[in-house]
Amino acid sequence: MCFNGHDSASPSFTVSKERKTWKCFGCGEYGDSIALVQKSQGLGFMDACSWLCHHFSIVGVEAPFGRRAHVVSKVTSVRSAAPPSAPLASPDPELYSWLVEHCGPVKAPVGTSYLGSHGIAPDLALRFGVVELIDPVRAYRALERRWGAERIRNAGLSGSRRALSWSGYALIFPFKCDASTEYLQVRRFHSDRKFFGPSGIPKPMFNRQRLGQLQPGSRLHICEGVPDAISMEGAGFAAVAVLGATSFRAEWVDALLPFDLVGVPDGDDAGEKFRKCLANAFRARSKSIRFVVPPKGMDASDVIARGKSA
Repeated sequence: MCFNGHDSASPSFTVSKERKTWKCFGCGEYGDSIALVQKSQGLGFMDACSWLCHHFSIVGVEAPFGRRAHVVSKVTSVRSAAPPSAPLASPDPELYSWLVEHCGPVKAPVGTSYLGSHGIAPDLALRFGVVELIDPVRAYRALERRWGAERIRNAGLSGSRRALSWSGYALIFPFKCDASTEYLQVRRFHSDRKFFGPSGIPKPMFNRQRLGQLQPGSRLHICEGVPDAISMEGAGFAAVAVLGATSFRAEWVDALLPFDLVGVPDGDDAGEKFRKCLANAFRARSKSIRFVVPPKGMDASDVIARGKSA
């Protein structure tokens, strides 16, 4: 489907490998590989060129911004080229908390519509600290003035360019730990990659502080996505979220053993992988876990939102 997200019902995005071009017959957008990066990532021409060079190990002299580079001196194999060195990213709760505090409650129609379609009412969004970021360019400038470009990059929120790693309107779901924010999940609306998390930062469990509020033996739902966990909490079910099967950590098992566990995967192939991962992890510790699987193509928040609108 097109990165504009307008044709989910009838995908019409086409790539021609022979001509090295692409076109969306739904909206009429078309172009080459650089134009595709510009559109999908929200970048200017030179930043798109840098993005391609970084991801495909194209080695050459960097041209200053504002000038078109006409020649790339050398192209090397993706396999043989060494990736450019970069400082190791690490969680930055202080910076994450500052960003969330300087964003506002969700008011834009695109944000409220998204939350509503996932069964998340405005008061429930406020309870979990969900905020909207309207202008990433302005947000980056404010962050840079306060924290500096290197710290933003080390926190996993920017790459080689001085800008946040996403463009356009977005929702931010903070992962709270006591009073601070240990991680962020960004829901983007202007990219084919819908969710973004700080680059290079291990994904923690969402709503893990809930574990300290439950008595041993209490029922706890383990969801596959953050909106699902929030929606279930709003419906009165204790829930945490793991961001996919590959993000589940064996070290979490001990903290989850005291509870009556119910896994809530999505109703798709990735959800089946998530279900098997959880089942294997707890079977290894002789702990039973039940599963509630939504209908095909749906997730927990879809089911709850449909029940509220019925």
